[in-house]
Amino acid sequence: MKEEKHYKTLFKATSLFGLVEILRLLLKIITNWAASNFLGTKGFGLVGLIENTVQLISSFSSLGINFTGVREIAVNKTNDVEFQKTIKAISQFSLFTGILSAIISIIFASRLSLETFKTTEYFYWFIALSVYFVATSYTQSKIIYLEGSQNFQKLVRINVIVNVLNSIIVLAAYYFFKTQVIIIAMIINSVIALFFYTKLSNIPKTNVELTPTERKLYFKKFIKSGSLLALNTSIGLACFFIIRKYFVDTNEEILSFYNAGNLIIVSYLGIIFIAMGKFFFPKLSQSAKDHKLSNQLINNQLELSLLIILPAIILIYTFSDFFIKILFSSACLPVYKILIFGLISIVFRSFNYAVGYLLLSHQNFRQYFYINAVSDILNTVLTILFYEKWGLIGIGFSIFINYLFSSIYIYYYTNKKYSFKISNFVKNQFFITLIVISIILCTNFLLDKLYFTIISGIFFVISTIYSIKKIDEYILDFKIRNKFKSLF
Repeated sequence: MKEEKHYKTLFKATSLFGLVEILRLLLKIITNWAASNFLGTKGFGLVGLIENTVQLISSFSSLGINFTGVREIAVNKTNDVEFQKTIKAISQFSLFTGILSAIISIIFASRLSLETFKTTEYFYWFIALSVYFVATSYTQSKIIYLEGSQNFQKLVRINVIVNVLNSIIVLAAYYFFKTQVIIIAMIINSVIALFFYTKLSNIPKTNVELTPTERKLYFKKFIKSGSLLALNTSIGLACFFIIRKYFVDTNEEILSFYNAGNLIIVSYLGIIFIAMGKFFFPKLSQSAKDHKLSNQLINNQLELSLLIILPAIILIYTFSDFFIKILFSSACLPVYKILIFGLISIVFRSFNYAVGYLLLSHQNFRQYFYINAVSDILNTVLTILFYEKWGLIGIGFSIFINYLFSSIYIYYYTNKKYSFKISNFVKNQFFITLIVISIILCTNFLLDKLYFTIISGIFFVISTIYSIKKIDEYILDFKIRNKFKSLF
């Protein structure tokens, strides 16, 4: 009965944030379509390059507060005084990191312009981005509070408002002003997000003040635990920046294909992992010391992830051309070559996310850093080498190999360190998932398009029915089955 409760709470939280991520996904699809069509393939690649540059600065300066802050609030939720002090410390620390990002952007404005646009002419854009960094960082403190205290309803409501308004502004900017206002739109959207999160998050006001000594201790704690996470994220973004720069110098059209492939694999199909982190990570942090409970939570999350992922992957395989045209444009159809092997990586990525959070819940930031740093560097090397050897198919294959190796090591380490074990049922589910995808891959290479579509379509129907059956059993107490019985 206890296990059933985990399924229900995990699914409820995942589905709630999943709906928000689906909305965000739909809006992202529209804005990506706008970028691809209004700005052209080169302009679409430029958007990715600018976003990567901005993320690189933010991640380096944030010092991992988005993870450490959520964990601290989740753990101290029951201690009122400590809880209030933690909220205030996170708010002040976030403002500090935002100012730090702004200073970096201003000092290196000319260099950033040269690296991004191949000219120093746009240095003033990066000076203007200082506003974006401060606003975004301070907004993050509000999001951390809502996630750590598990105030999901409010977080979802604000998320929806901000995402819709941001998309409207981006669409208008791309349509009327083209590439000239990409950065201006980012600044406006960051201010809008800050306004709504400040007004609607309702963080409790408190008379508790931090002494200089307490503030120093909190900041020291955040920096110590978060510096590796920040460096980790920075290495990842730097590696992606290297890859994107390589494609810019080689063939700018390939950069657009690479960006599109990443969006499908990481962003579009990755909504389950974003939704997972909103509830699963705080919950796992609270139960980290309970070995049996944390083991059960991870296995439950893995199973639910696979039930959702497999039909989604098969659907993309079956109607790849249609989705690529809808998501981007007909010019991006070669992206499917990246997806051939890239889609398999989603299965291993689901494992890495669920089990990787075990390291963070135990504050094992050092090992988490090593795993991700090696993975990011390996991804960069393999992407360039495999592209040189096999073209676009090689890019997808490099993603698959990278996630596979990461999964093997993460399981080995967590099994030795925390005695984590995959349940037999989840093992079987992993095995069946990989067998099904392998069959689809074989038919992709051996059969023509019509027969491939028929076979993959059959597997999609079967996997969808199975997933609905299991979700009905775990979550809905056989309501769907009983409804069908009553009909017949």
